[in-house]
Amino acid sequence: MFGHGKAIKSRPWWLASLVTLIFFQFSLTVAGSNGTMSPRLQGSLSAAEIRNLARNFEYSLVDGSRYRLKNGMYESGNGLDDYVSLKLAALALGDLNGDGQPEAAVILVSNFGGSGSFYEITVLINRGQDLEQTNNLELGDRVEIKKLAITGGRIRLDLLTHGPDDPMCCPSQKATLLFGLASGRLQLLE
Repeated sequence: MFGHGKAIKSRPWWLASLVTLIFFQFSLTVAGSNGTMSPRLQGSLSAAEIRNLARNFEYSLVDGSRYRLKNGMYESGNGLDDYVSLKLAALALGDLNGDGQPEAAVILVSNFGGSGSFYEITVLINRGQDLEQTNNLELGDRVEIKKLAITGGRIRLDLLTHGPDDPMCCPSQKATLLFGLASGRLQLLE
């Protein structure tokens, strides 16, 4: 008995629990990382989450070495014998395997203390709450990336490569490369 002498009716405990659970699940499913409401598949990564994970991912390079980026960069060593620099040079999001979830096409550029800057492309496949890296394909030394995009299940890369008379510093040949996934592997398309 409280106040006016009437008994307070207790609501079933399960109703309050159910309402709380539904609200919690809804907020986890639709809350974007920027605080806005953006619907997405339950259990899948948002575009913002993929970008963040890609900038802090442990990548395997063509030569088999592995480096974890922090905010899109990795750097260690002081001299020619042990210097390593790896940067995320470009990133594009889009569905590459037809599952309705975005994958990330990633261009990495590495330097090992010399004058070369070696570019390679890879894909991070969206596995729900994780990203899985595919194989890498080499793009060349000191190429110039112009545009990276994913449309229609394919990666389109516009870049400048070296012509026969170009110095290594200054690629001048326009090229467009198309890539796709086949059985989970990145391939150059013709």
